[in-house]
Amino acid sequence: MASGVKPMNVLSKLKNSRVKIKLKNNIEYSGVVVSCDAYMNLLLDDAEEYRDGELRVNYGRIFIRGSNILYISFEA
Repeated sequence: MASGVKPMNVLSKLKNSRVKIKLKNNIEYSGVVVSCDAYMNLLLDDAEEYRDGELRVNYGRIFIRGSNILYISFEA
């Protein structure tokens, strides 16, 4: 990430983009960002849950609390 770029500005530009999110408990989610707020809470569409790299559950729309997020990565 370039110096001087604020993380919230980057997250706000992620709307309608597919991301992968890893939580502090090692569960991963993949989905399309619908919205994000100042607490880094995210709303994802077409969400999928992965454990140990394997697809476990397909969800429609899910809410992820920002305080549980370890990292967010962009999917190609």
